[in-house]
Amino acid sequence: MLPIFGPTRGGKSQLVDELVAAYPSQLVDGVRRQPLVRVKVLGRPTRRSLSEAVLMALNTRRYGRASADELMSRVCDLLRVVGTRVLLFEEMQQFVEGMSAKATREASDWLKIMAEELGITLILVGLPITSEIFLRNEQLRDRAERVQEIRPYNWNDPLQQGEFQQALNALLEAYLEAGWLLPVAQDPELLARVYGSCLGRVGMLFKLFVAVEHLARKHVLDFALLARAHEEAIQTDFLQFNPFDKSRTLTHNLLVESYVRVLTEAHMSIPKVRQAEVVA
Repeated sequence: MLPIFGPTRGGKSQLVDELVAAYPSQLVDGVRRQPLVRVKVLGRPTRRSLSEAVLMALNTRRYGRASADELMSRVCDLLRVVGTRVLLFEEMQQFVEGMSAKATREASDWLKIMAEELGITLILVGLPITSEIFLRNEQLRDRAERVQEIRPYNWNDPLQQGEFQQALNALLEAYLEAGWLLPVAQDPELLARVYGSCLGRVGMLFKLFVAVEHLARKHVLDFALLARAHEEAIQTDFLQFNPFDKSRTLTHNLLVESYVRVLTEAHMSIPKVRQAEVVA
């Protein structure tokens, strides 16, 4: 049982998409095989709703009059038939948000039973608050691996800042190959200003550039276009102004403070911050 937690737009969905693409459903000798099943947890989970969610993920009809135990048995039978080895659950914070400790324990017992009954791996993906589930169900906690956190790139860490630069460079190279002009590419402030927009979150970085493509009238990436894309795509106020406004100065300290706000909102631990310095 592998828990993977991280903030909104932090890159969890991209990771899940890659896993699903790596283990697609296939027909083998006329029989469908689905080694990995992706399940989205909707609303407050119960033993019944979780079984129904798996049936939906398997594109199989549900049984309205069946009991919760009958549905679970049906799910187990189907997962054996299609050869599932991994059940991946998204939006796991639903097990905690608005749920009593008793309700969380009862719903999470379903996960424990499924893993033991089928001998399969469960991947649990959600916001950091999901870790509360292990306080409410110690048996689930004892069966789980160490929580893997997907954290935003830390501007205060030179190594992570360099990794963020590599991610941005990869995007810019893709735009160049697609025939775009990139007058911003040579600007020494570009990295800091893009970071100020997404604050190290991979999902927000992609969202920013999706907006760039949507808004562009010509294939020219400049700060005016990035400013418009930020206004449309980034609906947060961790940074109090548009980072692509060249009249505003971005300091190292300001970027680190905004990064800390992201972590605080996500209930994630704050790394030790070294002495701030002005970088732009």
